[in-house]
Amino acid sequence: MYHSRVNTHNWRHMDAGFKAELIEWGVDWNEILDRFMGNEDLIAKFMFKFLNDQSMNDLTRYLAEGNVSEAFKAVHTLKGVGANLGLKGFLTEVCDLTEILRAGSMEGSKEKYDLIKPKYDALIAILTKYQAA
Repeated sequence: MYHSRVNTHNWRHMDAGFKAELIEWGVDWNEILDRFMGNEDLIAKFMFKFLNDQSMNDLTRYLAEGNVSEAFKAVHTLKGVGANLGLKGFLTEVCDLTEILRAGSMEGSKEKYDLIKPKYDALIAILTKYQAA
């Protein structure tokens, strides 16, 4: 599923509902608050920028094609972005898939992907909801 580009110049401020949904989804709030020096509006800005990240779309495509090396690059990018944004809601599974693909294998990749995708979709739904608000 392709997500349209987001105009990050008109990003919204962090509000209590958005923050609560991110935490419920699995964002490590204390970690990200520290990383962004306590600036919740900056957290909101970078969360909305995640809507522009194409690594999940790339991962989906390359796994379907059986392209292990490109799937690895995509999941490794997703892992880095996820770690920087405190996206603990799917980070364990993303790390597991990264290691499967790093080893040059596809064995077990579908099962890990199937755990990641619904969590990813739920996060995108939260971001889209508040970006459009």
